[in-house]
Amino acid sequence: MNSTEELTIRLRQQALIAELGLAALRREGLQPLLETAARLAAEGMGGSFSKVLEYQPEDQCFLLRAGMGWREGNVGTARIGSDMESPAGFAFRSGRPVISNHLAGESRFRTPALMAEHGIRRAVNVVIRGEAEPFGVLEVDSRDDGDFTPRDVNFLQALANTLGLALDRELREREMQRLAELAAARAREAEEAVAARDALLHEKDLLMREVDHRVKNSLTVTRSLLSLQARLSTGGAREALEEAAQRVSTIALVHDRLYRSDRIGSVELGDYLGGLCSDLERSAGLRDSGRPMRVLADAHECPADEAITIGLIITEVVTNAAKYGAGAVSIRCLRDDATGGLRLEVTDEGGGMPPGFNPAESDGLGMRLILALSQKLGGEPCWEGPTFRLDIPDPASLRE
Repeated sequence: MNSTEELTIRLRQQALIAELGLAALRREGLQPLLETAARLAAEGMGGSFSKVLEYQPEDQCFLLRAGMGWREGNVGTARIGSDMESPAGFAFRSGRPVISNHLAGESRFRTPALMAEHGIRRAVNVVIRGEAEPFGVLEVDSRDDGDFTPRDVNFLQALANTLGLALDRELREREMQRLAELAAARAREAEEAVAARDALLHEKDLLMREVDHRVKNSLTVTRSLLSLQARLSTGGAREALEEAAQRVSTIALVHDRLYRSDRIGSVELGDYLGGLCSDLERSAGLRDSGRPMRVLADAHECPADEAITIGLIITEVVTNAAKYGAGAVSIRCLRDDATGGLRLEVTDEGGGMPPGFNPAESDGLGMRLILALSQKLGGEPCWEGPTFRLDIPDPASLRE
């Protein structure tokens, strides 16, 4: 081959490399690109046979993914050994191009059955790889005598490198697609979880409404029965039943205020007491008698059990003030910054308790309730004239 012919061939090969690059840019899919590479390899080398072999790690062999010249049915199904005893396996495992111009006399490896069946006499192999693990091998085969040269290897390797870069991009796009699909699946799962949560919350709300309705009905029936019995009774029995009915009403008020809270297991004490006292002002008759009620309470997050107990104590004290006191009724429930506890004070403008009053010696149910509830909170109630006072320690200090 003279220099002019050689130059013509090499220029043609360069054009074929550029053609493969353009095919890669068109992004028509992996299989069409592999078929184009096989066709251009055979055309550029003047061979009748070419193949793109993809390594199958699970079977440790090559799959004929694309090729030229092979019998119908071979492409996509034929498998070739990837060990060092085959030309393609030798190139793949050594990482170096392999030229074998005389397969019949080759001592390095055997001729694969597929090549022997097609009368292949010489072959050249290069590894297809990009930045990731090697994809496989690009090979050109021929039945004719002659020699593949290092320049042929350069051309074939350039095709394989172009193919490797395209495969890297394909793998990245597949991974991005996989991640996008995974993200979409996670988003759907999150939406389903939110929908399930909302359904559970709605179901919980319905259940809570039903519970609240039944509790209110039960308390209403109980209060009505007590009131009816009181009207049919006389003397001390009547007064006791009326007080019992009033306490049931108090429990109903406390329950209603807690149910309206948007917190679970706790209430904002200032709002809670403000609402409770507004109800008490009406139910205890203070509003009708022109006796105003003033409430001053810190915005303090309080456990529901503690809030219930404080509410019951206030109700008992305010009820007593409404019956036996005079003038405006003031309620203060403020945090003591020094101790972290609360100070509860209820006062009116009446004469109040006599000096030396001891609630423990009282026979009244109301006083006994106030004493028991105060002790439940860890405090001792005291009266100074018309003022009731209870220091409630910080619950944390009681646990130490």
